[in-house]
Amino acid sequence: MPDIKCPYCQAELYINHDDGYGYDDDGTYQQTCKHCDKTFVYTTTICFYYDAEKADCLNDGEHQFEKTRYSRLRCKMCGEEKPMPKGE
Repeated sequence: MPDIKCPYCQAELYINHDDGYGYDDDGTYQQTCKHCDKTFVYTTTICFYYDAEKADCLNDGEHQFEKTRYSRLRCKMCGEEKPMPKGE
């Protein structure tokens, strides 16, 4: 899905982020529309979204540990890690 519409011709465009250009939220950036060849400016707004899930193990429940690729155990609810017991 395109990032923006050109303010001149309304063509849908992708913002060119080569080398991280335009990712900071404290500047004004320029881009030229490939359809009408006019240059426009844009600013960046960064939004955070959060998803909440139950973690019964943090509320008197049991951790549900699973093996990781690195010979550790990780709780699939809260992410707590611990070394795998010797001999396993």
